[in-house]
Amino acid sequence: MPTKLEKTVKREIDIDGQPFTVAISPEGLKITQKGFRKGQEVSWKSLLENSQGDGSSASSASPGGSFGEAGGTGGAGGAGGIGGAGGGHDTGFR
Repeated sequence: MPTKLEKTVKREIDIDGQPFTVAISPEGLKITQKGFRKGQEVSWKSLLENSQGDGSSASSASPGGSFGEAGGTGGAGGAGGIGGAGGGHDTGFR
């Protein structure tokens, strides 16, 4: 039987040589470039609503952008996620 998710679990991943922190919480999922505060967020509800019946992936679940937007290593990126527009760092994750 799986353990119920009651608090945030953080793990570090490496994407194209850049370290990112993935936070999985009861509210949803957030990925942030290491050393930055703002990241891309998606709620569990929005993830399910956007993926039922049409084969959509997590990249379409974010209201203002996607995880893969701008390659994840720079560029304009989207202002988005549940937390709103990002700060002044050009990370591709806002």
